[in-house]
Amino acid sequence: MKKKIIKTISGAMAAAIILSGCNSPQLKIDSEDEEAVEDSGEADSENESDEESTNESEEASTKETEDEETEAKESDADSSADASDADEESDSAKKDNDNDSKKKTDESEFEDITDYDSTVMLDGEELTEDELSDIQDFLNQQENNGFVATSYRTPDKANWNEVFYGGAGIENCDYPDEALDAYLDAIGEDFVEYDLIALSGDDVRSYVESKTGITDFDISLLGGFTYIEEYDILFDQVSDTNYVNVVCEEGIRRDDLIQVLVYGEMQMVGELGTYRRISLIETGDSDNPYMFYSNRELWEDYADSVIEASVYGTDETITCAISGTAYGPDIAIIEDNAVEDIIYPRLSDIDLSDFNDVKEIAFCDVNDDDLTDMVLILSDGDDTVAVVCDAHEYYEGYIEYSQGSSAVTIWLSDNVKKLTADNVIEYILNHQDEYNEL
Repeated sequence: MKKKIIKTISGAMAAAIILSGCNSPQLKIDSEDEEAVEDSGEADSENESDEESTNESEEASTKETEDEETEAKESDADSSADASDADEESDSAKKDNDNDSKKKTDESEFEDITDYDSTVMLDGEELTEDELSDIQDFLNQQENNGFVATSYRTPDKANWNEVFYGGAGIENCDYPDEALDAYLDAIGEDFVEYDLIALSGDDVRSYVESKTGITDFDISLLGGFTYIEEYDILFDQVSDTNYVNVVCEEGIRRDDLIQVLVYGEMQMVGELGTYRRISLIETGDSDNPYMFYSNRELWEDYADSVIEASVYGTDETITCAISGTAYGPDIAIIEDNAVEDIIYPRLSDIDLSDFNDVKEIAFCDVNDDDLTDMVLILSDGDDTVAVVCDAHEYYEGYIEYSQGSSAVTIWLSDNVKKLTADNVIEYILNHQDEYNEL
């Protein structure tokens, strides 16, 4: 398109030059004709035919001059019209190019420039203490802190519910009573019980663009909010916070890419309490100095062991990182080097504090609800128990797991002679009515 525009503009300019070139010689010719007429007038007038001839020449010359001036004006008009058309086409092409550029950003076509899968920092110029302090202040600002505790390879993969939990520092918008009523109707409540968050769609889209470069953000990605489309407002209620005060321990700069290693001060960064490697892009804008690019939780530091858990009836596996605690094992589900969820097996009537030896993990829909449940085989060195953590949908697209049932664990111990993941799953599938009653 750009080449075509240049060609059109050049053509218009060439036409103008040619037309202008034709007019100049013609004007010179007209001037010589006028001098000829004057000479003819000063000559001997005794011969009437000569005078008549001279008059006829003068009239012809005048008419020719008028015709040529009219032709020149028409040519200039045509040239202006061609140039105007070229300008219009150029403006149209510019809009097309702008739209193409916007489309590319909208599609969130990010390239992994941070060596995300690696557990170490990129090579680069080491940041000074002052630079680390400035970035630490930036990350601890309310409007930026939501990007700290969620893992993402590229910004379009961020957990937006974590980013916007508590409002992301955005002031509540003015909303009409009708919008609030529509929200309460949507959640089946009569009144607001906790702190109300009300974010306008425009504020959310503008925020995401300024923090990540993503344009035309898809509001539906905020599954934890209730979106009232008629008013373009997102509502939620909160009674706590996901704010994490972080410390920047070290960092590097490579061109306009910044990487910092952070950990939580007095609190955990995320739920695992591990280091995170956050990558930022310097913008050169003092009001918005960095955009978020990636956040890699270094979950390998957390794991005591890693198990490739089987998915019953398939060849698939799910990576699980296990960490022993004073209350029993924590099981982190890892996907694309991000901690997708953490399961905390805890039984009300059975102490699992010594059962940190995880022998097996398997996933299977044991209660026929189309959600994949987790089966654990645990040992304390002497005894072995089976714990089933049922999956349930917390909200659309987000799955949570129960901590397990003491009754189910006792039932399995009484009926399954050898506690293996396959044996437990097969027994439950063959006795689903009994299992569901428990």
